[in-house]
Amino acid sequence: MDESIGKQYKTDTLSNIITNLMHVIKEESPELSDKSIKREARRRFINRVDSSFYCTKNKDVMTFLRNKAFDSELHHLTRTYFYTNEEEWLGFSTISLKILQISALETAMKKKLIASSKSPNNIAEIPAYLIAQVAKNENNTLSGFCANDILTHAIQEIDNARNLVGGKIVVLDSVNVEKVIKKYESFGFMKYGALFQSQSELQPMFLDISKIKT
Repeated sequence: MDESIGKQYKTDTLSNIITNLMHVIKEESPELSDKSIKREARRRFINRVDSSFYCTKNKDVMTFLRNKAFDSELHHLTRTYFYTNEEEWLGFSTISLKILQISALETAMKKKLIASSKSPNNIAEIPAYLIAQVAKNENNTLSGFCANDILTHAIQEIDNARNLVGGKIVVLDSVNVEKVIKKYESFGFMKYGALFQSQSELQPMFLDISKIKT
């Protein structure tokens, strides 16, 4: 995989951002309870999102970042990574775990998703890694930074987890736009299942990360 991530810009975890915010707030106001510190940290994070991150083409991204990312991180439901140049947020990605329902898929597709030693006949669900968000800040000022960098890093982090605990399938839901789908296909993702409706049609896609040369 491309190891360029971090050479021109850095990666910061949302967990680290939250920890630093809470530390600053506690130093400023030591009389505050833990609950109040957490509330104030959430408020400051949302204020930063509102003032410095723009993704007008995908409202779902902004809804997640503003309303869900903070609590999802604290509750260990997701892991969000910010890509930074000095203090600027260039983009972010979010990954998590997912139970993938495969009972409605054709047998040929099931065979691509499950372990080679298993029969697809009686398997209704499998564990998977989910790339939940990939977004670039429309106002980023670093020349050459693009969605490829974000996606590459997300896959690298999943590969790190896979090497520790196993698993092989990575899934995401792509907007049903040919240019976007071809971009994911260039990373090895394949379509599976039928389109489903969100604010726009979404195409489920998967990657067998065990077949990627690292």
